[in-house]
Amino acid sequence: MAFGHRAQMNEPLRPAHIVLAVLIVALGVALRVQGAQGDLWQDEIWSLNHATAMTAWHEVFWNVIHDNNHPLNTLYMYLTGPDQAPWVYRLASIIGGALSILAAGWAVGREGGGRVLVAMLLAAVLYPLVHFGSEARGYALMILFAYIAFGAVDRAQSPTGWARWLFALAVTLGALSHFSILPIVFMMSIAFGLRRLKDGHGFWPSVHATMRFCAPAAGGLALIGAGVVYGFNHLTQGWYGGGAAYCPDEGCFIGALDSIVRFSTGGFGAGLPGLPSGLFAILILSAVGWLLLQGRARAFLYATLFIGTPLLYLALGQPNVPFGRYFLGVMAFLPILLADLTAQLRHSARAGRIIGGLAILLLVSANAWAVTRFHQVGRGNYTEVYDLITQNNPGQTITVGSDHTFRLSMVFDHLAGQKHLTKTMLYSAPKNVKRERPDWLVMVMRSEGAAKKVVCLDGGDADTVPALYGWIGSSEYWGLAGANWDVYHLLPLTPETCPSLPGPSVPEAPS
Repeated sequence: MAFGHRAQMNEPLRPAHIVLAVLIVALGVALRVQGAQGDLWQDEIWSLNHATAMTAWHEVFWNVIHDNNHPLNTLYMYLTGPDQAPWVYRLASIIGGALSILAAGWAVGREGGGRVLVAMLLAAVLYPLVHFGSEARGYALMILFAYIAFGAVDRAQSPTGWARWLFALAVTLGALSHFSILPIVFMMSIAFGLRRLKDGHGFWPSVHATMRFCAPAAGGLALIGAGVVYGFNHLTQGWYGGGAAYCPDEGCFIGALDSIVRFSTGGFGAGLPGLPSGLFAILILSAVGWLLLQGRARAFLYATLFIGTPLLYLALGQPNVPFGRYFLGVMAFLPILLADLTAQLRHSARAGRIIGGLAILLLVSANAWAVTRFHQVGRGNYTEVYDLITQNNPGQTITVGSDHTFRLSMVFDHLAGQKHLTKTMLYSAPKNVKRERPDWLVMVMRSEGAAKKVVCLDGGDADTVPALYGWIGSSEYWGLAGANWDVYHLLPLTPETCPSLPGPSVPEAPS
């Protein structure tokens, strides 16, 4: 079957489709507005700290060289100013998330109402997109511009047409949203070249056409890169990549891919390392292979995005932390892929239509459950922990220890500034907790399982008796971002030893 650029048309857009599209966008906005409630978590506060430390708007492009500086989001926070409600800082992401629903429909809009509605519905309810579409970071805007870049490549008829300027704009703004768009658009450019090659243009003409198509985008990235290079060469501090986390036994790559796949299918499958990634790989290989056999030119884009991008990450030894958000740029295209897949199934046998419909129904249902769970639990209620400690401490000095002082102090200092704390907050570093015996202990590194009811810290030497801390509450999170915080208070007990009550170790993890 020939790979024609213009795919088979589905039913045309009708007024009923437009009405349904409006309702889908409204649903997506409602889910994101609800997800924007609750406290800012550590990384959002980190971004806000960068924004409030700036003295001019243009510093975001050259004077804040840090992994947690997502320039367009940081610029929005700078313009918004300090001491705003959390939802205000998340508004840019809500708007970006709403526009990304429209962009997902636009990406397949040439092919009729059926594909548009499926793509928009999945973009509206897919849990990772709801989560990051309501978080005060740059991921939602990155997804929006990634969709636009996808549509530009898909529509490109020549290496010098209007599509390359749209692609350049999307790539530049996407990189200013979050650098994780870079491997995505690199693979899109390869898909452009592969399509030219398949259309019979020859290898070197296809390479030349690809370079011409990508030239404006490369110019935009060069400007961004110049600011980053200037910052690294003229500033005393700069940090990109890494994170305060340790890789699981199966490695960061599998851990991160497992996470994003699990939370795109309801959040199930915890404790089964490698299984979500393996099943996802089988599904993707089968779906992309079938679309290639069906003669879908867009299948080149799917192949490079869903197969090429993870392989590129693997070749580069990335990611180096097991966070699912590093594969968000890949998973974001699942709504578009499934819209194409189900549309193709509609033109096959009746069994294909039934299978496609049931698959969409199950996916929407699983993500509805995941979003509901996220709305109920959120990213953590750190204000409750802060109020519990500050309101139940009789003195003017509050001593708090933790297994990760950096994380704890960032959030507590933010809340202290918002609430204008009049008491003095003193933090005990993990290596000093056993010696200093703070009144409060907040454990922030628990990933799964229930909180310990008692934490016993040995004295550290023969002359110091152990200290017992009793659990009095926890702040839980659910999903792709947040932390479990367990709160303990020093008990008036001095046991000689505590071998039967082992407490968690409190090393200072890298920040």
